[in-house]
Amino acid sequence: VQASFAKSCAPPPGARVFVAAASAPSMAGATESIDVTVREREYRVQALNQQDLDRNFSLATTHLFKWMQAARMDMPWMQPGYRAFGLLDPPLPSRRLLVASQMVRLVHPGVLAEAAGDEVVTRCEVGSVGRTSIEFRYRIFFGERLVGSGCTIMVVVAGEPGRLKATPVPEAVRALASSSEGDDRTLLLTTLEGLPKDAPEGAYALPLVVRYSDEDVNKHANHSALPRYFEDAKEAILADQGAPAALRELAGQQLEAVMVGYSSEARAEDRCEVRVARGFGEGALDLWVVRLAPNRWGGQPGLIGRGRLLCGGGVMPSSEERRIRSSKGTSTSSRL
Repeated sequence: VQASFAKSCAPPPGARVFVAAASAPSMAGATESIDVTVREREYRVQALNQQDLDRNFSLATTHLFKWMQAARMDMPWMQPGYRAFGLLDPPLPSRRLLVASQMVRLVHPGVLAEAAGDEVVTRCEVGSVGRTSIEFRYRIFFGERLVGSGCTIMVVVAGEPGRLKATPVPEAVRALASSSEGDDRTLLLTTLEGLPKDAPEGAYALPLVVRYSDEDVNKHANHSALPRYFEDAKEAILADQGAPAALRELAGQQLEAVMVGYSSEARAEDRCEVRVARGFGEGALDLWVVRLAPNRWGGQPGLIGRGRLLCGGGVMPSSEERRIRSSKGTSTSSRL
């Protein structure tokens, strides 16, 4: 997907700009000005076409989580590899952020099947800030139309990959915190708190192996991998004639929300299992990703992450139905 950053929220005249001496050897003797007044950013993706859609003629939530990441990483005090974040006072070159939990909530089930032909805009702002955590909030638009909201709760850490430890949020970033509580954050934390730590006995199980392409610069599976595992499991249940009928019926519904909590790092070649069961509440499909064996980096068998898919809005139409529906009265079909 070709995408471009919208350089919004420029600091007002006279705004305070933090200046830090660069500590990386490749930047010796240089100084870098880091604007820590910016608390909002947006990320734009050009009008979506066939290459952006999944097998259901729909935009996968994996893209949304990636674009949420893109919007927050464009904060001038973040930047690729968290290079600016590590320079904030007190300087700590290994400082970075890890996703603890996140969610996307759609305005109605099936709205992601309406994405073709629209530009996608993801607007990000800083939400609640704790001692070692930062919340980012999002609004997602297809063109000018609001189609969803979301949040990401991240933990500030430092150290070597595989040995990262929580560390305080820099004071300059703490000053950007919102004064109000976010509805998505409340829903996310309440849902994860009520979700059992372990899947029930007899839960549907789908094997998977973490790919090298799932990893990011932190040398672990990127945060967007788990939502993809969740959606893959939903599709597998729907296709599996031997799966429990009640589970298949729920998996055949359209997606309304995705909530994910992360417990440990997943690494390439990890042998895992996605376990799925009906959750409490209407349309709730609960999922657990479990590592089955130790890995060579010290990871032990056990929970990697868990979450919930909220499904509803009737049976998911076929991709052909959606394709034909999208072409009626529009020029979309000529672009696909």
